[in-house]
Amino acid sequence: MPSAVVHAFDQAWPSSNPGLLEPSVSDLRKQGTGSLLLVARPGAAGASVSYAPSTPLDLSAFDELRLWTYASRTADGTSRAPFLLELSYLDAADTPGEEHRWLVPVNRRDTWEQHRFGIGGDRRARITDLSLRCLTDEPFRMNLDELLAVDDAPLSDVESALTGLLDRLPLPGVVALPVPATPAGSDTLVVGLNRRLYVGNRITVDGTDTHYAVTAAVHDAAAATTTLTIRPPLLAAIGPGASISVTAPVVVDEDRIHGAAEAGDLPDPALLISLTDQREELERAWTVPQRDSFRVRDELTVCSLRPAPRPVLVEYRIQPAASDRGHALALRTEVVDRIGTGTGLRVNGAVLPVRTVPPPALLFRSRPVPAPVCLCVGTRIEQGRRTEVPWVRQGTVISGPLTAPWDPAGAEPPPVPGPDDQEGIVLRT
Repeated sequence: MPSAVVHAFDQAWPSSNPGLLEPSVSDLRKQGTGSLLLVARPGAAGASVSYAPSTPLDLSAFDELRLWTYASRTADGTSRAPFLLELSYLDAADTPGEEHRWLVPVNRRDTWEQHRFGIGGDRRARITDLSLRCLTDEPFRMNLDELLAVDDAPLSDVESALTGLLDRLPLPGVVALPVPATPAGSDTLVVGLNRRLYVGNRITVDGTDTHYAVTAAVHDAAAATTTLTIRPPLLAAIGPGASISVTAPVVVDEDRIHGAAEAGDLPDPALLISLTDQREELERAWTVPQRDSFRVRDELTVCSLRPAPRPVLVEYRIQPAASDRGHALALRTEVVDRIGTGTGLRVNGAVLPVRTVPPPALLFRSRPVPAPVCLCVGTRIEQGRRTEVPWVRQGTVISGPLTAPWDPAGAEPPPVPGPDDQEGIVLRT
């Protein structure tokens, strides 16, 4: 599982002091139906909003939290722009004095930003409470959206997002077809006459997740019915007023596609997806280390450092396949409408860049079929683990010739800061 939604912020979290820290659901959102808007008034320091899940959350499979913010003020930890908010949680197995707290930075005001918090070294198997605490008496407004738990696996995450986006695309003429009540164990279904139903279809009873393969389709014009033979037999009875739909399942991987085709078991229609290339994309590279996971340890503000990630371009070929020409065109339309240069691909809360590329020439295709849709998705692979270091908020450099005194007036040289000094660094050259 690449990610899990901890909270979508479609409901306001209760406040410890609504008069000073007022929560509400806002229409301004990054994802879903809304975001949590916190309005902090003068004197709100210490007020908080909290959320207690109905059952303890087990986030042991994840090593990172991600949170979107949109704030009226910047917050980088300096005296001019102090941190505004703190994210924390409690675990049922915490020992006395154990804390899980992170400072929420704001790099740019009135801009959606996704922030990351490393939780790999924290207890997180039975989380019973999450909290957002105001850290300043200065007024501000902040929207928060989509708190995710993430286990970053870039290539599999991209493929999961892509297949999830394209699974069960709607097909004209074979959606929500009424069927009479049918007992469990039956291997036939009867619908109104519909010649767009044929052998190879995958159908599902609307409202369920079970797929059935159509092994025979008999169209009776006189009776105005189409009788479908399905495999396996119905797992559950179908009640009055039910309906069925044909789905176009996603079939991934070149070997599976060829094996299914040779066995005559390839769904029809279907979306055939193949990973055709992955390579570094140097034009998106940078060398600046990443900083995140700001927190206080023994009154010292620290952050986590990681090397810059390696940008990678992943190429997929998507081949809509259907015996019915109308269905094949409908699948192509849905693919280009759902993903492309203008839409990107949403993976773990962030939208990755996508661009379409020309398909291979007919000479190099395995079959002379219509050209596939070729997509390139830009992702990043993290390099190295997080390392905690002090968060230095200001640096001072004093320079001069090697023989020059520290101060021409004869003053003593400034003291060299110790490991707990976060306000300045003095370098003598």
